[in-house]
Amino acid sequence: MAALSTPHTQNQTNLKAIYSIVFGILSIVLFLLPVVGLGLALAGIFTGIVGKREIKESREKGRGLILAGMICSGIGVLLPIVFGILAIMVFF
Repeated sequence: MAALSTPHTQNQTNLKAIYSIVFGILSIVLFLLPVVGLGLALAGIFTGIVGKREIKESREKGRGLILAGMICSGIGVLLPIVFGILAIMVFF
């Protein structure tokens, strides 16, 4: 039982990596609410950057999650901008 209570940080996935992918996916899903989508996208990028630094120091898992989260967050930033430009072009 003692072995179960002592976590090995190398075998754990970095929590900020999980947050980054969740924020990135939510930013894409909620892009029609620009303030919410952009806020989640920026949170995903920020947690990805911080998580990447932590992974480098602690050797935890989650590098791929961070990469995917930052890509999704980037898409979450671009979608409202592109659709905003398209809306302006169509209606004006």
